[in-house]
Amino acid sequence: MSFESFAAEAERKLAAHGASVAEEFRRALAELRPRLPEHDLRAWAEEGVALAGHSLRSWEAAAEYFRVSPLVLGALTPAAFRRWVHAGRDLAEHSSVVAAAYFRAGPACVPYLDEQRITEWAMLGQHLYRGHWKSISLASMFFAAGPGLLPLLTMEQLARLTALVEAVAERSYELASDCLDASPHLFATLQREDRTPFLTLAGALAEASWADVRQLFQHGASLLEPVATPERGRLLAMGARLAGHLGRQAYPLFSEAAQGVAHVPAGAHGDLLGLAEELAVGSPAAAMEFLRSAPSVLRRVRQDDLHRWHEAGRHILEGSRAGGEAYFRLESGKGEEVLRALSSRVELTQVGPVLRLYCKALTGTDVSIQPVASLAEKGIGWVSEERPSTEGTTVYLPEYADEHVEKDQNFAVYKVYATHQAAHLEFGSFWFRFSREGRVLATRRLDVERARRRNGERGALTDMERFFDLFDNRQLALDLFTIVEDVRIDAAVRREYSGIRRAWSRAQEAELERRPDAQSLPLREALVENLVRASLDGAHTIVWPTRLTGVLGESLRLLREMQRRAAAVEDAAECTLLLYEIVSRLPNLPTNLIDDLDWEEMGEETFDLSLSAPGAGEPDLSSLPQGGEQEYESPQPVDFRGDFKPELVQLLMRLRLKEGEEGPGELSPLTADQLRELMEKSVEINISAMAEGDLASTIGLFLSNLEKEAGTPIPDQSFLKEGLEDGTPLADGAEEGTEFQKEAKAYYYDEWDFRAADYKPGWCCVREQWLEEGSPDFFEQTLRDHAALVAETRRQFELLRPELFRKIKRLLDGEEFDLDAVVDYVIEKRAGHSFTDKVYWRRNKVERDVAVAFLLDMSASTDEEIEKRKQKYHDEPDFDDDPRRYFQWLAQRRARQTITPPKRIIDLEKESTVLLIKALETIGDSYGIFGFSGYGRDNVEFYVIKDLDEPFSDRVARRIDKVAPVRSTRMGPAIRHAIAKLEAHDAKVKILFLVSDGRPQDHGYGRDRTEKEYAIHDTRQALVEARRKGITPFCLTVDKEGHDYLGQMCDDMGYEVLADIETLPSRLPTLYRRLTE
Repeated sequence: MSFESFAAEAERKLAAHGASVAEEFRRALAELRPRLPEHDLRAWAEEGVALAGHSLRSWEAAAEYFRVSPLVLGALTPAAFRRWVHAGRDLAEHSSVVAAAYFRAGPACVPYLDEQRITEWAMLGQHLYRGHWKSISLASMFFAAGPGLLPLLTMEQLARLTALVEAVAERSYELASDCLDASPHLFATLQREDRTPFLTLAGALAEASWADVRQLFQHGASLLEPVATPERGRLLAMGARLAGHLGRQAYPLFSEAAQGVAHVPAGAHGDLLGLAEELAVGSPAAAMEFLRSAPSVLRRVRQDDLHRWHEAGRHILEGSRAGGEAYFRLESGKGEEVLRALSSRVELTQVGPVLRLYCKALTGTDVSIQPVASLAEKGIGWVSEERPSTEGTTVYLPEYADEHVEKDQNFAVYKVYATHQAAHLEFGSFWFRFSREGRVLATRRLDVERARRRNGERGALTDMERFFDLFDNRQLALDLFTIVEDVRIDAAVRREYSGIRRAWSRAQEAELERRPDAQSLPLREALVENLVRASLDGAHTIVWPTRLTGVLGESLRLLREMQRRAAAVEDAAECTLLLYEIVSRLPNLPTNLIDDLDWEEMGEETFDLSLSAPGAGEPDLSSLPQGGEQEYESPQPVDFRGDFKPELVQLLMRLRLKEGEEGPGELSPLTADQLRELMEKSVEINISAMAEGDLASTIGLFLSNLEKEAGTPIPDQSFLKEGLEDGTPLADGAEEGTEFQKEAKAYYYDEWDFRAADYKPGWCCVREQWLEEGSPDFFEQTLRDHAALVAETRRQFELLRPELFRKIKRLLDGEEFDLDAVVDYVIEKRAGHSFTDKVYWRRNKVERDVAVAFLLDMSASTDEEIEKRKQKYHDEPDFDDDPRRYFQWLAQRRARQTITPPKRIIDLEKESTVLLIKALETIGDSYGIFGFSGYGRDNVEFYVIKDLDEPFSDRVARRIDKVAPVRSTRMGPAIRHAIAKLEAHDAKVKILFLVSDGRPQDHGYGRDRTEKEYAIHDTRQALVEARRKGITPFCLTVDKEGHDYLGQMCDDMGYEVLADIETLPSRLPTLYRRLTE
C-alpha cells in the first residue's frame, strides 16, 4: 500500500473518533513528511491511531499527541521519541485524560528529559493516579506543572515531591492540589541547595501534621528569605527534626522560629543556629523556642550575653526537658532571673513600687506609677506610647529604660523621668490662675486680654485655655510656655534635690547630643531650638547670626528670670508673653535665605555684652533677606521631659472636682459643642491621631473617655482648690448623681508549671473591678427566708467575742504587784542568783484581730440547678403508661417552676454570703467578699463585692444581687490576687476561704482542654504560697467528686466536700467559726 493510501486510511479511522483528531493528524503530517522517512511516518501514524482507539475518550490523548509531535520530535532523538510515545500510551491504558495532559506538557518538558528520565517522569505521574476523578485531576496537574518543576528539580527531588503529594492526597486531594500548584513558584524562589532540606521538612510534616504542609508550601519561601543563605539548610534540618518530635505543634513553632531568626542581624544567624543546634540534641523544641525568643532576649542583653543566657538554659535542659523548654520559651522564673542579671535594662515592673514611693516623697501625695502606653489607651488626648507624662494624678513612664550599658544608670534615667513629672505636680505647673499675679515678672496678661477684647471669663473652660487664647499662633505659644516652665521646674529640682543633679546633667548632655543643628532650621525655629538648648544648660552649643545677637540675648535673659526661687507658674506665663513678642517678630525664613548671615558659636559672655549695648533686644530686621516664610514647626521633643499638656490636664481637673468643692457659682455641664471648639483650637489634642471615624463620633468618644477618666479623684483636692480663681469654674462633672464605672485594674501574676518545676513570670492578667449594683431585694428576702438560721448563727458568733480584759503578769510596771513574781524575786535575790524586776501585773484589753477573704466561684457551671432529693415513688402519680396523664403532670410541674424557679448553685453561694455577712458584722472581723471567673490567662476577672477595708453598706447588699455565673474557673491567679489583698491588710490572723463548685478549668490552663493536672498543680501552688505568707487557706466545694482532686490540690491544707449542697448556707458560717476559734 502506498503511503498516500496509508495516510488516507489512517485519517478515515481517526475521523471516526472525531473531526478534530483527523484535523490535528493532517496538520502534523504536513509538518513531519519533509522531516521523516516513510517507515517512521507510518510508525508515528500507527501509534496515534492505536492511541485513539484505545478507549472511549482516548481520542483526546491522540489529538494532543498529533498536535505536539512536530515540536517534540525536533527536541528528541528517535529512540527518546519512541520512549516518549510509549510512556504516553502506557498512561492512556489507565486514563486518557492523564495521557492527554502528559502529551500536552511534552514540548515544554522534553528539553529537560533524556530517554531514561522520560520514563521516570511518566511513572511519577502515574503513581498519583488512583482510578477516580480526583486522582486524575491531581496526576494531570502534575504533568501540567512539569515545565515549572523540571528545570529546577532533580529527578530524585521530583520523586520526593511526588511522594509527598501522594501522602497528602491520602488525607485531602484539595490540599495536595494546592501544594502541587504552589510548587513551581516555591522552588523557583528557593536556592538550589535549600530544595532538598525543604522537601525533607515537608515530608516530616506530612507524617506528623499533614494539614500544615500547605502552609509550608505557601509561606515557606517568605519565611526563609530573610535568613542568611548559608544558614537556611540548617534551619530546615532542625525543623524536620522538630516535626518528628512535636507533631501538630511543629509547623507553628518552626514558623515563629524562622521569624525570630529574621529579626536578628544576618551576620549573627550562623552563631544563633549553632547555639540552637546544641540544644536540638536534647530537645528540638527547645532549639526552636530559643530561636523564637532570641529577638526578645537580644533587646534586653548584648550578643555576648546571649551565650551566657543560652548556657544557663542548656544546663536546665539537661536536668529537665520541660524546664529547659519553658526557660527558652520565656515562661520560666529562672530564665527571667538570668535575664535580669545579664541585662542592663531596667523595667518599670521592677522599679515601679520604688518610684511610686519616691514620687510620693517628692509630692506629698499618693501618686500612682503606670506605663505610658496605658495613658494612650485611655483616648483622652495623649497618643505617644514612649514619652513620660502626667495627667494630674498619675506619673506615666516608659515600660523600660535601656539607654546605658549599666543598670544603675538606666535606673537613674527612670528617676529623672519620674522626678520631672512629679515636679510638675509638686511645683504647681497645672495650678495656673489667669488673674493671679506672678512673683518675679510684672503681670501684663490681663491688659493684653482687654486689648484683644477677649473675655476669658465667659468663653474659656480653664485658665490655661484662657491664657492660650491670647495668642494667634497657639502652637508657638505652647512651645515657648513648655520651654519656660521646664526651665523653672529644672531649677527648682536642682535646688531642692541635690541627689538628682548628676543624673539630671547626664540626661541633659545626652539630649544635647541628639538635638538638630540650629543652622539647618528656618530662622524662627532656629531661635526656639536655641532656647531649648539653653534650657538644657547648653548655651555653649548655641549657633546664631551675629547681627541678631540681641534677639537671642534678650530671650535668654528672660529664661534666667525663671531660675529664681520665687518664680511661679504665673511668671512662666508672663515670660511666655514676652518671648512670644520677640520670637513672633522674627520671620521663619528658610535655610537657603539665611545661610549668609554669619552664624557663629556664642557663649554666655557674648550675650551679657549684647544685653548691655544700646537697643539690645530690638534689632533692625529690615536687613534680613526678603522671601517667603515657611510654616512654623515645633522643636524636636526633649525625651526625658516627655509630653506636657497643661491645658488638657486642667480640663481633667475641672471634671474631677467633686460637687460642692468648686467654689461659688453654678457650673454648667460640659457640652459637645464646647468640647468640639476645644478640640478644634487646642494644639494639645491631635484629632487626626485619635480619629477612628468622622469628627462627630471622635468627639463623642473623646467626651465619653474624659468622663470615664474623671471618675479618678485627684490626690489633693484642697491643693487644687487653692489653685482655682474665685468665681471661675475650673471644675465640672456629669449630671447630678451620675457615677462613672471605673475601669478594671490589671494585675499580673506568675503561674506554676509543674512539669518545668518553675513559674511562668507575669503569665496571667487579673482584671479587678467592682461588681455592678443591683437591687437590695435579694439580701432582704434571704434574711426573711432564713430568719431562724440568722438568729442562731448570730448567737453562735457572739460566743466568739473575747473577754474585754485579760490579766497580763510579770511586767515592769502595772496596776499592782504580782505576788508570785515578788516571791520569786526575793528568793532569787537572797540566793545570789540573777533576778528580774518584772513584778507587776496589768489588765490589757484584748481585741479579736481576724481578716478573711471569701472567694466565690462565679463560673458558668454555677448556673446549674441544684439536684433535688429523690422523691419517694409513692409521692408521684402512677401514670400506668398513660402519656396524657404524664404530660398533664409535667405541665403542672413546669408551671410551679415558673412561679418559683429552681435554685442554682450560685443562688446558694449568694444566700450563704448574706448569712455570713450578718454573722461577721456581729463580731467585727475584717472581711472581703470577691468573685472570680474569666476566659484565658489574659482575662481573669476578679469582682469586688466588698473589699477588706470597706464597711458594710447598702451598696454591698445591692452588689450581691448581681453575683451571677460568667465563664471559666482559673483559680490560681484569683487566689494569688486574694493573697495580695490579705497581705496588704493588717491583721494577726488571715484566712482565705475558697467556695467552688468543681475543679479548676479554663482555656489554656494546661496543654489542652482535657488536661486536668496542670490546673490542679497551679492551684495547689497558689494555696501553698498563701500558707507560706501566714495565710490559712480553706477550700469548700459542692462537687461530689471533689475528693478526687481536692486531696491532691489541698494536700495537708483544710478542705471539705459538701455532700448536700442545700446545707451550704448553714455550713459556711459553721466552718468559719471553727477556723477562727
